[in-house]
Amino acid sequence: MSGEWGFTTSRPTDARYGDDVAKYAMSSGDQGLKTFVREVLQNSNDARLYNDDPAQVTFRLETLEGDDLREYLEALDISTWSDHANLACETESGEHLAESMERIQDEGKLRVLTIEDQNTQGLLGAETADQSNFTALVRDVLFSSKSGDTSGGSYGLGKAVLWLFSGLSMVVFNSTLSEPDPRDNSPRLIGRTRLPTHKSEDGDTVYQGHGWFGDVEDLPEEEGGARPESLWGEGANEIADRLRLSRPDSPGTSIQVVDFRVPTAEERLDEDELASRITELAIEWFWPAIHRGNLKVTVETEDDTHEASLNEYPNFSPFTSCLNERPNAVDELDDSGDVIDEPISLEVPAKSDESGQTDGELDLVVRRAHSNERYKRNHVAFVRGSGMVVEYYDRDKVVVGNEHFHGVLLGGRARPWGTGDDPTEEDMIVEEFLTAAEPPQHNEWKRTETLANTYSRGFRTAVESIKPDVTDTLRSLVAPNVDRGSTGPERLGNRFRIGNEARNGAATRESPSSRRVSGETDISFDETYDHWVFSGEVEPINEGYEIREVTVTLARMAEERATNDRLPVASISSDTAGVSISLPEENGIQIGRLDPSSGTSSITFEGSSEQDLRRVETRLKVSVNVAKRGED
Repeated sequence: MSGEWGFTTSRPTDARYGDDVAKYAMSSGDQGLKTFVREVLQNSNDARLYNDDPAQVTFRLETLEGDDLREYLEALDISTWSDHANLACETESGEHLAESMERIQDEGKLRVLTIEDQNTQGLLGAETADQSNFTALVRDVLFSSKSGDTSGGSYGLGKAVLWLFSGLSMVVFNSTLSEPDPRDNSPRLIGRTRLPTHKSEDGDTVYQGHGWFGDVEDLPEEEGGARPESLWGEGANEIADRLRLSRPDSPGTSIQVVDFRVPTAEERLDEDELASRITELAIEWFWPAIHRGNLKVTVETEDDTHEASLNEYPNFSPFTSCLNERPNAVDELDDSGDVIDEPISLEVPAKSDESGQTDGELDLVVRRAHSNERYKRNHVAFVRGSGMVVEYYDRDKVVVGNEHFHGVLLGGRARPWGTGDDPTEEDMIVEEFLTAAEPPQHNEWKRTETLANTYSRGFRTAVESIKPDVTDTLRSLVAPNVDRGSTGPERLGNRFRIGNEARNGAATRESPSSRRVSGETDISFDETYDHWVFSGEVEPINEGYEIREVTVTLARMAEERATNDRLPVASISSDTAGVSISLPEENGIQIGRLDPSSGTSSITFEGSSEQDLRRVETRLKVSVNVAKRGED
């Protein structure tokens, strides 16, 4: 038996479906290799079998050329695929395909990345099942059927980056099933390509762009054309051998990305550079799962094998020490290496069906840093039961002349890690809530459509209170003696225009202390995205005042003085609950504006500028309008 490509047809009104998906995937791939590694490992980690063994994931990089390349392409039925790819190249969104095909032909080389996992469920489910591992990863687009409260997310975005990182938009799967669903003759092999929607040469037939490699069954065009299905058993084994996609004798899935590339990289990285970076990213974002023995990651090239070992990456030992030293937690962080454990309340509202409400808790574990521990110092790793770091929350501005730290915020099933206790029923409810609070990139906890569609009123307040509560708790732990009435950094206070404005436009006469705020700001240039990133925190000095409005502008500098030239603010956000965000124009230039709810006494914010290829020195200017509490 040999595999072949089959492409589905569609009416012209359906033609944009494939292109829309490609655009969505491209917008989600801006973070480059980090996004790819996070999503791929998350999928394997979520599919781990319920036993005492880890999910084992191997990234295998190969460059094929000569006879090896010719035999590989023949097994892949490349001639059929090329017929459609050439037609798709004529579309605007197919230009990258033409470039990739030309490069492969000129170089006579093809890079292939195979991701092989073991001790995982495999691609379970019938070909057309509504919900299954198979349909979620191979057939559906941007949906997920991950079961269990500890899964990495509910969007299934991980599969989108697979095709994005293939120069030919082609991915092949070979899976050994952990149970006979739908058949008991593993392995199961199928491939999928996602080309732009294109027409046949005569223009009579529109192809959706979705093509499958497998056991093709011809159907009438009105029923969608050829309908490929998985290859099974010996037939799948034969093709897998020729595609260098054979599997070990263990349940799991092998994913092959054909013509692997990093779409956001300026230059094509060599295999050793790729292997080292993949290994580092695996440690950075999955050290909790690796530390707990639930995940093992290796990266193989033709010349070397890299293991994602915490012993080889001691930069993350301060975070793992937070978990290891929880049983020895102290009351105050007196010495370097001391660990303190503080609960943070999280009131989960009821769902729309009135179930799931609970007064839950997150645990913030903080460790006082040694002087030589500088990597991600003053960051808090947000973690729940999936064992992936959702984000590293930068709280460097909390440490003003106080002791440095590393922290881990544990939520859901992860909350009792390091204590020997099991998750409570409340932890399970929190886990589900945090899962729903993750956007498609799974890189923060925030208001999402899933939260809005699942929970009743109060969900936004609950999720948006997490970061302010973390900040307040950190202040009490690492800066317990900070004087909240100080005037703050002089360089910031002098730039703030604080106080009421009289109805006639003249400034009111108030004491200097009432017209000042304290706070911190930071601005730096991001070399990766060629833009400025900024953050800040402001609050009135006088406790009887509240913040009414904060505006942020970016002024270009000349000879150490600000000019009238402004750089547009591209984005701005705030961790403070109840703050309304907008990006209005002022004198034709977009600025950032924060409008807090009544009674707000402090605001934190962060954001970025538009792309600045000139890289002219830029100053962050913050204006704050404060008023006495209760005044109109």
